[in-house]
Amino acid sequence: METHFSPRAKLITFWVLTGLVLLVLASVFNVLAPFLWAVVTAYIFQPLINGIVRRTRLPRPAVAVVLYFALVAGLVFGVVNLWPVVRTQALGLLNQLPGSAESAVQGVEARYPYLVAQLGLDTATLQAQINDLIKEVSSRAPGTVVTVVQRLVHLLIELFVYLIATFFFFIQGDRILAAMRGRVPHRYHREIDRVAGEINATLGAYLRGQLLLVIIMSSVTYVALSIYNMPYAIFLAIATGFLELIPIIGPWSAGAIAVSVAALAPDPPFGWSNTTLAIAIGVTYFVLRQLEDVLVIPTLIGRIVHLHPLLVIFVLLIGTTIGGVLGLLLAVPSAAVVKILLQYIYGKLVADVERRVVLLDDRADLPALLDELPGLTNRHIVLLPQPGLLAWDDLPTIHQFAVAATRHGVDLSVVTADPVAGSLATAVGLDTTVVPAGAPLPRRPRPARPNRPRPSRSSAPRCRPERRAGGQRVAGRAAGFNRRLAGAPATPRPSPCCPLPAA
Repeated sequence: METHFSPRAKLITFWVLTGLVLLVLASVFNVLAPFLWAVVTAYIFQPLINGIVRRTRLPRPAVAVVLYFALVAGLVFGVVNLWPVVRTQALGLLNQLPGSAESAVQGVEARYPYLVAQLGLDTATLQAQINDLIKEVSSRAPGTVVTVVQRLVHLLIELFVYLIATFFFFIQGDRILAAMRGRVPHRYHREIDRVAGEINATLGAYLRGQLLLVIIMSSVTYVALSIYNMPYAIFLAIATGFLELIPIIGPWSAGAIAVSVAALAPDPPFGWSNTTLAIAIGVTYFVLRQLEDVLVIPTLIGRIVHLHPLLVIFVLLIGTTIGGVLGLLLAVPSAAVVKILLQYIYGKLVADVERRVVLLDDRADLPALLDELPGLTNRHIVLLPQPGLLAWDDLPTIHQFAVAATRHGVDLSVVTADPVAGSLATAVGLDTTVVPAGAPLPRRPRPARPNRPRPSRSSAPRCRPERRAGGQRVAGRAAGFNRRLAGAPATPRPSPCCPLPAA
């Protein structure tokens, strides 16, 4: 005999398996990094693929392949042409830091000797510490080279996996989503589509908006720094763009780095002093930040995440600790997705179940009600079939009701006084209540009659005339009856309220 899980056992099994899967994914997160990058890339470019397919009517695989190779070509171009410049400027800035720091300390010592005396700064001691740091780095150079080579090999493997996975998601991303949706019972499709729509709107607006924000801010910052002839302009511009991913702290950190580089620049442009150049760079970053808040962010991203800034900073720290750059990118949208799911669960916990009672007194109502069931998800429907409405031949129809109710998540029950209808509903597994035949059935209340004013006792007596043969009217039945018993002729007498007609 085959064993079936109860609903509670199914629920417990589902949550246990979900917890195990999450633990396994957390333990192998570093291995999943290229796959996650591939998912993010395919998700960002998915609307572009869909738009091209709708407008050009080209096959989706062909559009995906062309866009994929265009992406790979752009990536190769950036690695070949842009990466060497960024690397050279970054190394130059790092090499300049010791001399710039020493020059800054000497300048402060020359201009503000009292401050140096109060702080206890010693230029010779600082120079000795810098030399010790350089020697320590030089001693670790062989091991560092080996580590760099290992890291380079690992990076190439991850890049290869990323490209393969991205191509796969570009081609079959929609099929994967459709297959995952098909695994879910049909009665949950409406709920899943609604929640998935909210998640898609949040993730799409944030990820695509952040990508465009990084590109825009990097480009605009590079143009501004090039006007000032700032050294290391490309490196500072790219760093500024990526620091925009960190709200509040990121933009101010980018401005502080640029101002520091300007204050320590060996050859300020236009004959300016380092102080003048630093002030100009600070004002430029402040203006760009204000334009970003007014124009760029509301247009590209908006306030769709709806998270408190402190919570955003907290999840960014957690994401960076767990996943590095990928965690920094996915921390905020992941928190927004968790917020949407918690709101959905809370709404289900506090929501009241809608109850609807349907009186079935005509067989023609059965097909219409069966077609209406898909729109009654998560509702309690009580059917009241009248006695004699259903027969034994209606078993397939009642079975269709049970199947449709289970598929669409409708809590369907039957209350009837007909034993045939009760037997059919019980046979197909519906919650059935059969009212005994002798039990009183509720009746419809009669409409209340309007109150009419009654005549007072002091008014004239009412007359109730009675028609007899010959068309004569007499008042009162007792007087005529007594006269007939006595054998007297039926002589009419006038009544005060009904006078006799004239002869």
